[in-house]
Amino acid sequence: MTAVPWPSVPNGTDAAFLGGPASVSAPWGNGSAAPPAAAFRCALTKTGFQFYYLPAVYIVVAVVGLVGNSVAMWMFVCHLRPWSGISVYMFNLALADFLYVLTLPALVFYYFNRTDWVFGDALCRLQRFLFHVNLYGSILFLTCISAHRYSGVVHPLRSLGRLQRAGAVRVSALVWLLVAAAIAPILFYSGTGVRPNKTVACYDTTSDEHLRGYFLYSLCTTVAMFCVPLVLILACYGRIVRALVRNDLDHSPLRRKSIYLVIIVLAVFAVSYIPFHVMKTMNLRARLDFQTPEMCAFNDRVYATYQVTRGLASLNSCVDPILYFLAGDTFRRRLSRATRKASRRSEANLQSKSEDLTLNILSEFKQNGDTSL
Repeated sequence: MTAVPWPSVPNGTDAAFLGGPASVSAPWGNGSAAPPAAAFRCALTKTGFQFYYLPAVYIVVAVVGLVGNSVAMWMFVCHLRPWSGISVYMFNLALADFLYVLTLPALVFYYFNRTDWVFGDALCRLQRFLFHVNLYGSILFLTCISAHRYSGVVHPLRSLGRLQRAGAVRVSALVWLLVAAAIAPILFYSGTGVRPNKTVACYDTTSDEHLRGYFLYSLCTTVAMFCVPLVLILACYGRIVRALVRNDLDHSPLRRKSIYLVIIVLAVFAVSYIPFHVMKTMNLRARLDFQTPEMCAFNDRVYATYQVTRGLASLNSCVDPILYFLAGDTFRRRLSRATRKASRRSEANLQSKSEDLTLNILSEFKQNGDTSL
């Protein structure tokens, strides 16, 4: 792949090198010995695809996610009352996706502007904060949805309508508080910095100054808010599949919705969440411990792959509306009813306007004494 003349930066983030040690390629002057190997920092070679791939993905996610999640929230608010417990979780999932896609236009401009951030430090920190809130909020709400479906399939007598709905509201509030508290350190670690060429970078992780602390924080977050929910989801789906196999539910709507839920959620984890967390951890480890001349080419490949997974991690905002349509309680039927009603209303309005126009024309002819009609 042909490299384009973007500024070379140390491996790990758009501006991870700001304030950090420079790469060493020659003996220092005045006869002094070369610095130790620990002072060496690999210079990251960025290629063109990294600057066109992410904005292209973000544009698709912004358009599809905005439309899909807007329709979903409209359906939940206007056409799906009273909510079931699973509807409460799905609405909150749609809200998290909606808030995230609103921040994407700024990121698209950032990459088209050759990664020169012009929106200020506060908006940079907010952008990175909302990305992680959406990421881990989505994971936890998918966990809640999976646990709810597990309860409905394996323990159907526990689905008690009002009590179930009230419990879902409380759990959703707890999820928002937990995610906000867990992601709050991002507001400290992220931010902006000025490169040597005077462009402004918006950290997607953190600077080298705080890298070791961020790495430990990232590991804790990954274990607590990704690995643990994934284990819970897999356990729920194992029990769901076993219950569906044991019971005679071949033509049950619950069976169909449960199968859709299992397929979609596992696909989201396989495509979006697992690759992102694996490559983010590898990229941070490379920045910490693989800073030798022999490892620089490897670090470039790790960083490029990490950028690919960053785009994949945002795709869940497009996929989640499919989950509501296929696995939600009555969502598809209510959406079809709402669109038919809106279509009939539009046709009625059009017909009414046409009739009014015809009557006005006839009235004008009569007033003018024209009887040719």
